[in-house]
Amino acid sequence: MNLKFNGAQHSINRFSRLGLLYVIALSVVACSLLVGQFLIQRHLRAQLTDSHVINVAGRQRMLSQRISKAALFLAPDQDSTARSKILVELSSALALWKLSQDGLLYGNDSLGLPGNNSETIVAMFNSTSAPFETMYASGREITETLRNNPQADYQTLKPNIVRIITSEAAFLSGMDRIVFQYDAEAHAKVRMLSRLEYTLLLISLVVIGLELVFVFRPTAKQVNKTINQLINSEQNARQLTKEIGALYGSLEKSYEQLSQVNEPVENPKLYAKADRGGNVTFIAENFSEMSGIRSIESDMRLCDLFPGSGLGDDWMDHAVEQVSDGRTIQTEVTFNGAENRETAVAITIVPIYGDSNEVEELFVLGSDITRQKHAERTMRQKNRAEVEKKINQQKFRSVLILEGQEEERKRIAMDIHDGIGQMLTSLKFQIESMDSAPGETHARKLAEIKQGIKDVIKEVRKVTFNLKPTVLGDYGLQAALNVFVQEIGKLSDTVLEFRTEGSMTYRLPQKVENNIFRIVQEAINNAIKYSGAPKIDVLLKQDENDLVITVSDKGRGFDEKIVEARDVNIDSGRGFFNMYERTEYINGNLEIKSAPGEGTTVRLTVPLRNSAAVEA
Repeated sequence: MNLKFNGAQHSINRFSRLGLLYVIALSVVACSLLVGQFLIQRHLRAQLTDSHVINVAGRQRMLSQRISKAALFLAPDQDSTARSKILVELSSALALWKLSQDGLLYGNDSLGLPGNNSETIVAMFNSTSAPFETMYASGREITETLRNNPQADYQTLKPNIVRIITSEAAFLSGMDRIVFQYDAEAHAKVRMLSRLEYTLLLISLVVIGLELVFVFRPTAKQVNKTINQLINSEQNARQLTKEIGALYGSLEKSYEQLSQVNEPVENPKLYAKADRGGNVTFIAENFSEMSGIRSIESDMRLCDLFPGSGLGDDWMDHAVEQVSDGRTIQTEVTFNGAENRETAVAITIVPIYGDSNEVEELFVLGSDITRQKHAERTMRQKNRAEVEKKINQQKFRSVLILEGQEEERKRIAMDIHDGIGQMLTSLKFQIESMDSAPGETHARKLAEIKQGIKDVIKEVRKVTFNLKPTVLGDYGLQAALNVFVQEIGKLSDTVLEFRTEGSMTYRLPQKVENNIFRIVQEAINNAIKYSGAPKIDVLLKQDENDLVITVSDKGRGFDEKIVEARDVNIDSGRGFFNMYERTEYINGNLEIKSAPGEGTTVRLTVPLRNSAAVEA
């Protein structure tokens, strides 16, 4: 008897080859459908254009009749009003007639005419060009004569009228032939589209037929052959039980010796054996002690060796299918062992081949990993508290961020409502109370209104700059901070000075610059609002490694414990918390130094190498 653990090398995987053929066939069908849809849609668009072309060609006949009718309306002894109406009608008909004729011949986008005529239609247009040109030239002469002299003698107009009437019949006959030819070509395109659809349908049917012959039929044969092999192997499995008994014993001893080499890491042992269908035929003593299973019951399958593991018929079917193809199965199973103890094992199911190179028996090899699983569980329990703590901290930070955003929205709304809204209301009442008579009161109220308008403008500018200056996205951080400091200085009583050191040769990503600007904005607003300092210094410094921004004042200062409490008390340090959160987001470092009566210094350091800086 030959023993093999890898049967995939002795035969070609026929199912893979059939699967490849099936995918190729489906791809051909899909391609034919896509090509068919493309061609059909193109023909449908062409048909829409053809119908429009036929309508315009038919309209040419109507326009020629309008021209003839307008010419016939001319008569001797007509007044200027009648002739003006005839002139307007004749001029408009001639212009549209000429435009449509040229569009049919050469194409016109405004009229939706492609101009891609067949040689037959071009020849027909050439045959109608003489009567068309005669009618058009005669119509033009009549309109020119009437424009120059609305009361021109009828005998002067009569030759052109006669030429229009005599040429109309030839033009109408030619346009009839052209319209019929357009219609015939459109029907020919429809017939060609129908033939194309039948051709694509035939291709799809042929491909499906080839699939039946070369894919599905061989697959069915191979499945039947495999099932017959399984039945034969099951019949021969019982006859080979006695012959491989000695092999089981030797493998048991080998695995026991291996397990004694290193006790902490147990080597695989033979747990059980089964026939090709997964029916248990042997249980090793070591696995019997571990699992508490003392005997083999009738119809016992491999999944029954692990009670409480959840392995069922689906797993068994999958396992038998894999092993029958010569593949091994490796998995970890947790089940209720002896005395209902939770036991974890790493098992490997190996196919055993006979002399006929067919899978005849299954070996179930395994290692006891209960200690390892208990150790992993203990480690997870040990780290659970720390993980939950980090999650709660993250949730807390998220809540603060959301609340900070909401507070910012409320602040903007209050700025607009309490500032701009009240000012505009006051202006409204002052305007309504003005006396129309000039005087000292009138001049005083005008001066108050002008000052109120200035205050509104300042308030709007303040709100706008508190939101975000547009110069930040256009020209970068240095320009934005410079403009912000200047504008805020104009709107407050505090002197602000902005200085830069070093060469600002790099621009940071937009998100990084936005967060830096917000941090500096918060620091400056806090200094203006709370420090009471007459002057605030803002320094922007950049070297090869870092970007450093410092906001300092000599004002009241505060207790640094407020900063330390930012993660505990929301109300005590919301602004500081937002500044620190933005700093962590851009991988920077924020230092806040302050003491009562000694002023405050806020220093933000952003490493350029971690911010993906690019040259400005």
